[in-house]
Amino acid sequence: MSPMVGINPALMTQLINGMKRASTTIPDVGLQVERALTSLDIPLWGPTPLRAIGHQMSDQIPALQGRLDLILATPDRKSGKGGTLWANESDWLSKSPAEGAASAKTLAGKLREQIKDHTLDARTVADIERHKNDPYFALALAKEIPPRELKALIARTYGAGLAQSERPNQRDVRTQDRLATMLSRILGAASRGVGSMKLPADYADRLVEDIENPQNAFAVKKLLQDGDFDHTFLLTVVRKLYDKDVAHPPDPSLPRDPWTKPGPKDVSPGDLSPMGTALAALAHHPAVAQDFFTDAQRRPLAYLMRKHAWDGDADSDLGWAIQEASTEFRDHDLPPGGSRGYKSALIASWAVRFWSDPKVQANLPHTRAHLGTVLAQYTGDVHRATQAFSEEPPGVLTREDPDRNLRGLEPYGARFDAKGLQKTMRWAFDDTDVFQTVAAAHGLYSAKMLDELADKTAAEVDADFAAWRKSHPEATREQLDTQRQDILEERMSRSGGAAFAWAAGGLSRTTWVITDAANIAAIDKAKADDARFAAFKEMAEKVAGLAPGPQGKVVGLMVDKAKEAIFGKIKSDRENKAREGADTGLKAAQDMFTDLAAATMMRHGLFGDPAVPAKTHPYHHKDFSPGADGHFMRDGHILPRDEMNSDQLEAYKEWLGLSDVGRVLGRPGDAIRDGFNDSGNYYGRG
Repeated sequence: MSPMVGINPALMTQLINGMKRASTTIPDVGLQVERALTSLDIPLWGPTPLRAIGHQMSDQIPALQGRLDLILATPDRKSGKGGTLWANESDWLSKSPAEGAASAKTLAGKLREQIKDHTLDARTVADIERHKNDPYFALALAKEIPPRELKALIARTYGAGLAQSERPNQRDVRTQDRLATMLSRILGAASRGVGSMKLPADYADRLVEDIENPQNAFAVKKLLQDGDFDHTFLLTVVRKLYDKDVAHPPDPSLPRDPWTKPGPKDVSPGDLSPMGTALAALAHHPAVAQDFFTDAQRRPLAYLMRKHAWDGDADSDLGWAIQEASTEFRDHDLPPGGSRGYKSALIASWAVRFWSDPKVQANLPHTRAHLGTVLAQYTGDVHRATQAFSEEPPGVLTREDPDRNLRGLEPYGARFDAKGLQKTMRWAFDDTDVFQTVAAAHGLYSAKMLDELADKTAAEVDADFAAWRKSHPEATREQLDTQRQDILEERMSRSGGAAFAWAAGGLSRTTWVITDAANIAAIDKAKADDARFAAFKEMAEKVAGLAPGPQGKVVGLMVDKAKEAIFGKIKSDRENKAREGADTGLKAAQDMFTDLAAATMMRHGLFGDPAVPAKTHPYHHKDFSPGADGHFMRDGHILPRDEMNSDQLEAYKEWLGLSDVGRVLGRPGDAIRDGFNDSGNYYGRG
């Protein structure tokens, strides 16, 4: 017999409500029948069947409600068809509230005795772990050990009350850590209880009580860090912690008494301010983090980023929570009031604005990686702001299509200030990995946009040529080839070709900002072994080979794959390669966009027919054709510079400079140069 049991919560609730109504109505009907029969002098022997049926139904309601509450509170429940929730009944070691209470009472007694004597053993922890998916036990244990005692037990588990010399080292608290993790998960399960299985209404208040005591803060931090909590419960707890934090902000200048320092004696317990205890929980619960960060009354994001002094590297957990809150949910199919994606963009916009402040940067030194992930997820908005030199206040782009540069409906966009982005990236790119993340995202976005525009231009060429061919049925093969080439060259100077060139120029503006922010422009050939310069050169040589990605896919979600394609194999002998072509980072960036434009145009046939071969195509020249040392193509695609040998690179550069090639590539090339110059003039002032 399968241990899986399933209940449709909506139908079960309807059944229970119907039974409640019927159980009270049926006895009334039975009483009326009884009175009618009595009035007719018909004798009754015992209670009527209807009254018995009503009592039986009433007796069954608690069991049905308990079964429903149990499944709703089960941590590992799974959704099935038709709204059914499935749970594994074999995980419920306690088959009733009474069983759960009995197990909780027994194990709580063992914990008290062992922790009192500092003799906690792994077997007792294992017994508790067996109940990790047992909602009856979770709620019973939460009631058996109230919050004040629970916090004291956790603190004492790690040596509270012992002399400093007698407290355990970090390597000796594996069992204690297992217990803390399990208590966190059990509290999470208890918090998700519904109906008759809910925690007491004042549990959150008692949990945060006396949080100013380091031992209590340490315990609460442990209790919140691993559990899967009910949304409302955790949001309530975090708001209470925030209010306490604001009322009594931490003072890092005060010395910490080693006697009161909680946790193992040889390691810092981390930030124990009220909000410091909640950051990991917020990162694990992005929806809660969103609702907390967008609290219009408290406005916590400004306080936490600008004013709160963080102990150790706790600011990294704040960055993690901001990252999750702004990137986990991306949508545009709901109105702002009900959209998680809207809140994501709002948080990203405000957080990036705060990150541009030097005071915030000094306060959050360990958040660069999280900022890089946010910028990569919103790379379309970064491009829009930097290439338009925008000066926008924080907010959300709510128009019908937030990014009209790409096909398909993009998620809600974040509004960024261009100069603020420049300041933010200059600080963030001190971490080369952050630079790589943002650079890869922009490279992927550029490849995607140019690919879509090249596809549109190729379709225009095909349509014009088909129409001309239809109107000239007697045209010779030579006339057809000539006309197609004329249409191609004419289209590259207007309509889709003009849009392609404009996009290349705009994308190059954003590239200038990224290059400048990473200080690439200031690194010359004599410093070519600099890690950041090497990384950028790697990108410049490989980005032309990036796959644009499927339509409608958020570019930021594909960044890890793009980073691996670009930066995964940085070569140690690169300075010995003959293909060293760029003396500066800006020259490398310009080469990159020329390569990207050329590779995209070649992929869509915008250099003409290789079979003719067209005079704008490499195969028009024997030195660039298959079999020649200077053949720089593979399967109809231009090789990335990273894969070219010296002969191929020399031939490729020569081909790019040919006058005939300029008839189709000239306008995009001019736009790229103009884009770099425009950004240099705007962002380089002062």
